[in-house]
Amino acid sequence: MYFAVWKSSLVLATLVISSRSCEPCRRSKLRCDHVVPACGRCVRRRCVDQCVYHPNPLTQGRRKEGAAPLTPLTSTHDEDSIIVDSVETSSLESPTTPAAQPPPLRTTEVVTREVHRAASAPPLHLRDESASRTGMQGFLGETSVISIFVDGINNFRVPSPDVESPHVPKIRVSHDRIAQGCKVLSFLKDKHMLNRLVSRWYEVCEDEGCICIEPIMKDWLWGLGVHHGDVLRDQNPEKIRKLCELLWRNTQTPITFDENTTAKQWARASTGPNIRWEVIGLIAAVAGQCANIPDPSNLFNKKKNAAAHPSFLRQMNDIAETCLSFCRDCEAMGDMFTWLLMETYCLIAMIKGESHHATYTLSGEIISSVVAMGFHQEIKMNGRVPFFLEEIRKRFFAQTYCGEIGIATFLGRPPRLSHRYCNFDPPLDLSVSQIVLEGDALAMALAGLDDKGFNTAGRVHRVTWMKTWLRFAPEREDILDLALGQYSREEILHRAEAIQKRSDQHLAGLPTFIKKIRDEPIETEGRSPTDILFMTVIRQAFRANDLLLQRVLIRKAGASSEKLIHVARSILKDILLMSQRHDLGTLFQTDIASLLAVQGLRSAAVIAVELLKQEQLPVYPKEPLLPRSQTIQDLAVFAARLGAIDPSDGSFGICDQGRKAITHILDRILSPSNRPDQLQATRKPPTQQDRNAQLSPESLDIPTNDIAQNCNFPMLSAMSGMDFTMPDLNFGIEAPFLGPDNDFMQWLENMDWERPAQ
Repeated sequence: MYFAVWKSSLVLATLVISSRSCEPCRRSKLRCDHVVPACGRCVRRRCVDQCVYHPNPLTQGRRKEGAAPLTPLTSTHDEDSIIVDSVETSSLESPTTPAAQPPPLRTTEVVTREVHRAASAPPLHLRDESASRTGMQGFLGETSVISIFVDGINNFRVPSPDVESPHVPKIRVSHDRIAQGCKVLSFLKDKHMLNRLVSRWYEVCEDEGCICIEPIMKDWLWGLGVHHGDVLRDQNPEKIRKLCELLWRNTQTPITFDENTTAKQWARASTGPNIRWEVIGLIAAVAGQCANIPDPSNLFNKKKNAAAHPSFLRQMNDIAETCLSFCRDCEAMGDMFTWLLMETYCLIAMIKGESHHATYTLSGEIISSVVAMGFHQEIKMNGRVPFFLEEIRKRFFAQTYCGEIGIATFLGRPPRLSHRYCNFDPPLDLSVSQIVLEGDALAMALAGLDDKGFNTAGRVHRVTWMKTWLRFAPEREDILDLALGQYSREEILHRAEAIQKRSDQHLAGLPTFIKKIRDEPIETEGRSPTDILFMTVIRQAFRANDLLLQRVLIRKAGASSEKLIHVARSILKDILLMSQRHDLGTLFQTDIASLLAVQGLRSAAVIAVELLKQEQLPVYPKEPLLPRSQTIQDLAVFAARLGAIDPSDGSFGICDQGRKAITHILDRILSPSNRPDQLQATRKPPTQQDRNAQLSPESLDIPTNDIAQNCNFPMLSAMSGMDFTMPDLNFGIEAPFLGPDNDFMQWLENMDWERPAQ
C-alpha cells in the first residue's frame, strides 16, 4: 500500500514538474492553471499581456528593460474540457480587485466557461486528484491518530461522515463527461414507462426493493417530473446541458439532516432543484431489475414490450454504472451512494451472475463503503440520524455482511468482512410503511414487536429474513474458516461442536413462526409469493449450514456421510417443490435461478456423486442410503430444471455446467460399460460351478415343485452358458466429494463433456 502511494505521488510529481507554467506564475513560484491565452491568476491580477508560456524557460536570457514582451503561445483550441464552477464562482475574483462583481447566481444555475489549456498542462483528472487529497476520510477506528485525541480529550468529537463541510469545491468536468451526462438523461424521456416499471417492481416486492424503499423513490420521481418533466420530455440540447450541470453541482453538495428529519424531507432534499446523480442511477437500477418481471396488463398484448428485451436491462445497467462513476468523481460519500452501489450490484448479478468478477468487485466496493461510513461499528454514530434512516442502515449492513459470507462460501474464498470486527445491531422487523411513520403511529408499530424485535403477526418480510440470517451468518463464517484454515482434527471437532452449540442457542431464541419454517413443511395457504420465497430462503439457510459443516467434518475429521446425504436430500426436495410453482418462477425468475445454482446444485452434486460411489460398491447394499430409482428420478428432474434457465440470466453458466455434470453421471449409471476387454481386466472368468450356482432355483426364487423339477426349460438351458457376473464398475470419473463448492466448480470446468459415454 505504501509503495502504491509513493509510486502514484512520484508519477504525479513528474507530470507537474514537466509541465510549463506561464512566466508570471513561474517567476512568482505560484501554481498556474495552464489556461490559454491567459491563466486565471493573470486575469485576476490584470496582467494578461504578460501571461506567456515560454517553451524552454530555463534557457532564455535576461530580458532588457523596455523589451517587447514575448508573443503568447497559439491557442490549442482544445474543446475537450470546460470548468463547471460551484455556487461560489464569484470567489474567482480577487477580493482586493475594485472591478465590478457579477450579479449573484441563482441556486439552480451553474456557470460554465469554455477555456483552452496549454499543451504542456497536466491532465485534468490528475489536477483534480491532487486538489482533493484533503477530502473526507470516512470512519477512523481504534488504531487511528484521531483515537489518540478521543482518548486524551473527553469532549473531542470525530466529525461524522453524514455532515461534511458546507464549502462547495469547484469541479472541473470535461466536455466528454458533460456529453456523457446528457446521454444518460435521455433515458428519462419516457417517464410513463419508467413509472410503470418502478411501480410494478415495488408491487411485486411489497414496497421493499433491494435497499431503496418505495416511499422515497416515489418522492424522487414526483420531484423529477414536476421540476424537470418538460425538459426531459423535449430533450432540448441546451436545457439538458444545463440540467446536467445542475446535477454535477448538487452531487458534490452533501445532504444535511438531523434526528427530526422525516423521510419525505430527506427524499425531497435530493430531487427537484436538488436532483442528484445518485437518484438518476437508482431510478435506472430499479427499472432495470423490473425488466424481467411480466406486466399483467401486457400478457395478451401482441406488441413486444421494449422493457422486456435483454438489451433494456443492459442499458439500465450501463446508466447506473455511469452515474456511479459521476458520484465517484464528485467524491460523494453518503447513504444514497451506498444505495446506488447495492442496487447496481443486484442489477449486475442479474446479468452476469453473483460469481462473476465484475459482481465480486462491486461487492468489494460496497464493503469498503460500509466500513468507511462506520456501519460495521455504530449505525447512529452521533445520535443525529432519523429513525427511518437508522433502520435502513441496519438493513444495509445486514444485507452486505450476509451477502459477503454467502458469496465467499459459494466461491470458497476468504470473507472480506468478518463478524470479529463488527458490532451487530439487527434491524427491527417492521414493514416499509411502518419505518417511515412518525409520532404515535410509530410508537404503535413498535409496540407490535416482541422483545427480540420480531413481528408478532407471523409475517415474513424481507427484513425478517435479514434479521434471522444475521444471527446465523457468523456460524457460516466460522464453518468457512474451518474449511479454509489449517486446523488439526481435534481442533476441528472442538470448533465444530462449538458452532453447533451456538447455532442451537440462536435457534432456541427465535420466535415460533421462524422455528416452524425450519422444522415443518412450508405452509403456502394464504401466503403471497414474496412470503413463500423468503420462507424458502430462510429454511435453506439453516440446512445449508448443516450441509457445509458435515462436509468439513467428512473431509478433515473422517466423519460418516449419513447425515450429509440426509440434509442434501431434504434440500433438493424443497428446491424441486419450489421450482414447480409457476407464480414464483414468473415473478422471481432471477431468485429462483440463483437458488437452483447455489442451494440446489450444491445438494444435487452431493447426491449425484454419492450415488455414483454407491453404484461402484462391490456388493450393493440391501438398504442403500440413496434409493436408486427415486434418486435417479430426482436428479433427472433437477437437471431439466437447470436446462430451463433463460440463457440471458446471470446464473445460466453455472446452471448449464451443473446440468451437464449431472447428466453425465446419470449416463454413467444407467449406461454402464460392458466391453469384453474390461470384463477380462476387472474380474476372473467364472467357472461352470459358479454358473450352476447362479442359475439354481434357490438363487432365482423359483418355486420348487414336482412339475418344475420334471420339466425341461429350454430357456434355462440356453441361459446356462451366459455370464451373469457384474464387472467392477469404475467409470473413470474423479469427482470431488468432500471439498468446498469451488472444488466442484473447478471439476465442472475441467470435465470433457464432448467425450462420448462408454
